[in-house]
Amino acid sequence: MLIVTPSDFSAAPPAGPTALFDWASSSNGQQITDHGQCAAALLPRDDDVVLVLPPRAVSWHRVALPKVATARLRAALEGLLEDRLLADTADLHFALEPEGRSGQTVWVAACHKVWLRGWLQILEGAARPVGRIAPALWPLVPSETPGVSPGASRSFSLDVPSNIHWAYNENGQVWLGSAGLLGVSCTPLRETPLGHGTAGDMVVTALMPPPSNAPGEPGEYDVWLADPTVAGQAEQIMQQRFELVAHPAWLLRCAQSDWNLAQFDLSLSAGARRGQRLKRSFRQWRNAPAWRPARWGLAALLGVQLVGLNAAAWHERSSLEAKQQAMVQTLQQSFPQITLVLDAPVQMQREVARLQQASGALSDGDLETLLAAIDQASAGEALLPSTVAYSTGEGRFSGWRATEDQLRALQQSLQNSGWRVRFDGNELALRPPEP
Repeated sequence: MLIVTPSDFSAAPPAGPTALFDWASSSNGQQITDHGQCAAALLPRDDDVVLVLPPRAVSWHRVALPKVATARLRAALEGLLEDRLLADTADLHFALEPEGRSGQTVWVAACHKVWLRGWLQILEGAARPVGRIAPALWPLVPSETPGVSPGASRSFSLDVPSNIHWAYNENGQVWLGSAGLLGVSCTPLRETPLGHGTAGDMVVTALMPPPSNAPGEPGEYDVWLADPTVAGQAEQIMQQRFELVAHPAWLLRCAQSDWNLAQFDLSLSAGARRGQRLKRSFRQWRNAPAWRPARWGLAALLGVQLVGLNAAAWHERSSLEAKQQAMVQTLQQSFPQITLVLDAPVQMQREVARLQQASGALSDGDLETLLAAIDQASAGEALLPSTVAYSTGEGRFSGWRATEDQLRALQQSLQNSGWRVRFDGNELALRPPEP
């Protein structure tokens, strides 16, 4: 998986093929294997490319969607958001939260369509087409919300309502991106320290629900994260300790989320989206620590099955060898003159035929036995050959006074009785059954 984001977090149109990308690659979707910064043409090649949109490039809106057909959903969003947005809705790209559909209250992401298409075209022109678009920050969802599984990736696995704060660098300016239950905000951090009850308090509480809905004071359960390059400055300004998260690790976290902003006119085909979900699910199952017990369980099950199959094969092989040994013993006990056994059933048949000839009894390969089999298979019809050629164990009969259909029926009847029959033109070759 290759995860890319514009190095310039400005919302201005991209600077063409010379625009730089910060990128990170992961072979298993769980750990970063490489990262760097370069132009699109120099990016590593990968079949799964995820574009992460900068925080200030996306705005978030909570709307109650009416129950409309999928084809009319985009038009419904334009009507709902027209009064909330400063830009013309026709110039914006919209995307719903994961599993969001009409008739629900959902989060809607909005960004400038021309700006987004510009980045997509740059990557497409560099033969790195984007398969998924993810936001760098998104509104949180409490894990206890009905319909959302505990620890859903879009909620950062938070069990209580709180905020995620991320300090990052944007063109030399330190910004604090905050995501909470009420949306996403981006605040520039100035050199002047922020005191309690001022802008610092506003950053902490802006995205929190009223205190009556929270399990503690606003900000009590907040998570503070920062890029190592701005962590010291952010701690000095906010008077708050930040946990260090390198930019490549943040990009990987974004790619692991359920969000995909490639919707409506930027959406992929249903088959491609299904394939992406399957690949992400398989990658997560294969590498995520939470699935380790399931992987061990499957490995143990396969191991037991393999051991069981080998045991069954060994038992069958032993049984077959015992039967073969019993046939060899029977042959040598019945015919002591045979010292070398190559094929016990065939050798037994030959010896029995030799005894029958010596005693004058008919064997299966004698001409009389072959003629009797033909008479029995003809079911009373007068099917007589005019020419008979016999060699040891095989008779060839031709010149039949019968139709081809009658001969085919005769052949089928003989084969059903176990005789070996070959019909060529008007000649029928007949041999006794296999021993």
